[in-house]
Amino acid sequence: MPRASIIMPVYNNAAFVQEAIHSMLVQTYKDFELIVIDDGSTDGSAELIDRFKDPRIRKVLHRQNRGVVSALNEGLSLATGEYIVRMDGDDVSTPDRLDIQISFMDQNPDIGLSAGAFTSSANVKPKINPSSHEEIKTWLLFHCCIAHPTVIMRNRIVHRLGIRYDSNYPHAEDYELWNRLAFQTKLANLPVNMLYYRIHGGQVSHRHRAIQDDSARRVRQRQFSRLGLHLSDEENRIMLDFIHFNINPADYPGYFRAVGFARWLLEQNAKHRVYDQEMLNMALSRCISHLPY
Repeated sequence: MPRASIIMPVYNNAAFVQEAIHSMLVQTYKDFELIVIDDGSTDGSAELIDRFKDPRIRKVLHRQNRGVVSALNEGLSLATGEYIVRMDGDDVSTPDRLDIQISFMDQNPDIGLSAGAFTSSANVKPKINPSSHEEIKTWLLFHCCIAHPTVIMRNRIVHRLGIRYDSNYPHAEDYELWNRLAFQTKLANLPVNMLYYRIHGGQVSHRHRAIQDDSARRVRQRQFSRLGLHLSDEENRIMLDFIHFNINPADYPGYFRAVGFARWLLEQNAKHRVYDQEMLNMALSRCISHLPY
């Protein structure tokens, strides 16, 4: 049984999939299986995947496209390793990624899931997300601050909690899962670059942005319901201003509405104790002050 199971769903990634697979095969950590699930690609991805003969690769080639949620859940079912690692078919992992992540998880048995920093063509410096559990849990109310293709999680947590991606949140299934897990296990982000995240026009965030935004809004509303709140359309617009660091101090009516909204959230959180109060206050203050993490 391998120590780690890497789940890599692929759909029409012919231009990048060989490099993605190669980046995992040359890892300095060797004890893993790579589960590559081609989800009915029509661009020759399956043929490229089939060229690899490394015995660590488990190839699952579907004739019909079932969707990424189905592919991810299939990967969770097939994984036999102590750890489950995520990877996408259009990204590139650093050679020491598995070494770093497995070492961290071995040394921190209370952490159920962790992720790392990444670079992209849009970022000269690595994108570093909040590191501690309470920070992550709080910022997840605003942003998806766990980079999905850098995730590692314990397989026993997957089995114990019955973890599956939820198809009711299309194109934000990872954001939904992280918000759910934040209340079930400890999360962490390492400030170490582990991945080159490729930005291109075929990505979900480009092709299905409206659906993704709606799914994310519904995830946030579920979290607000923990605070005893159901946001109106106007309150959702204010929340989006927080999310996009778009609060203008020169717009006095808008600014004071935002401050009032922040005080309202803090009052509700003081009652329901969903988030660490200091962390929530910090996150709201940074959004108002245009200070991204």
